[in-house]
Amino acid sequence: MTRPRIAAIVPSPLYVTLLVLFASPVFSVTPLQNSAVPASAENAMADAKSLEDRGAYEEAIQKYEAILGGSPSSSEARRGLGRNLAKLGRCEEAAGVLKPVLRFTEPGTEKLLGTCYFRMHIYGEAITHLRNAQKLRPDDQEAWIDLARAYASAGQSKEAIRTLKAWLAGNSKDPDALYWVGTFYNSLAQQVLETMTARDPNHYLVHEHEGDQLRLRQDFSKALAAYQEALKAAPDSPGMHFNVGDVYYRMLKFPEAKDELEKELEINPYHAQANFEVGAIKIKEGRTKEGMVYLERAVKLDPALGDAHRALGRAFLSEKRYDEAIQELLVVAKSNPFDHTIHAMLAVAYRQMGRLKEAQQETRISEKLMNDRATNLQHLKTEEQKINDQPSLPSANHWD
Repeated sequence: MTRPRIAAIVPSPLYVTLLVLFASPVFSVTPLQNSAVPASAENAMADAKSLEDRGAYEEAIQKYEAILGGSPSSSEARRGLGRNLAKLGRCEEAAGVLKPVLRFTEPGTEKLLGTCYFRMHIYGEAITHLRNAQKLRPDDQEAWIDLARAYASAGQSKEAIRTLKAWLAGNSKDPDALYWVGTFYNSLAQQVLETMTARDPNHYLVHEHEGDQLRLRQDFSKALAAYQEALKAAPDSPGMHFNVGDVYYRMLKFPEAKDELEKELEINPYHAQANFEVGAIKIKEGRTKEGMVYLERAVKLDPALGDAHRALGRAFLSEKRYDEAIQELLVVAKSNPFDHTIHAMLAVAYRQMGRLKEAQQETRISEKLMNDRATNLQHLKTEEQKINDQPSLPSANHWD
């Protein structure tokens, strides 16, 4: 059986003409993408990246521009060019280069441009791009923190704090975010102080805010002077006697501290920290039972007040009320499991109650924590010694 012959199809000249006319527009609207590049272009790309890694951004820019001249559709080269322009602070040029390729739908691009504008102190543009980056990648911690810093630099401290609080709602123990929140609160407090000082430099709140800032810096002598000025201006205002008493307490001037703290409790008997400090002072004076009344009131008013639980546990231990001592000490151990003194006190309480297994366990924990602490301290001393033993760098004049 013979196979049927297939006639050869020969395109007519008209068909070829139409194909040429209609094919070009189709390919011209294809989005920019990485196309195959010759080996020479790949080598040039490697050279450009090497220059970028070495910080030679101007030379890298020239390389990327040369690559784009030969391969205009290379998105990799376009990204590299935009990235290096941004690193040099040429934000507008970077935005112009990146827009055709990335169309601002990638969080990395928004973050790159936001960081560029932030470094150049153009905070409005920085906020716009960083806000887009944060929305596109809501799990990117750096985008949230950078956005908050941009808000703060633009004088919008409240918005900066709000931004980080939103992040901390799902990442409550993020140390970096907590650090920046504290920084922004301090900045906001300073702004409030400056505004109040401009309006009325002798207002008691001005002195109180000044004292708060000094107390945070642990400059207790100056903080005490500021708080005493506030107290003179508003002796019956809640918190004024506590501020003075608390600074005295931190300075270990306990008689003066107790006098001010008791005056505070006459105005506000529900001040948890004041109750704790009065109770602790009374116990130091040997008036344990009297001091315990204040400590018990403090932990009821503020169950999270760890220092009060510690002091009350120690007081119960001295009074041989071991069950109650253990209850208070376990609260502290839960919130601060690396405190060896708490485990040592728990060991004493368990041993006195005849609960030897628990006593031995707590003793082992306490000893291990003490050994770890000693090891860490020795490690720090060794590292410090290594730094001190390093030869100092020659001065600039040595090479003249």
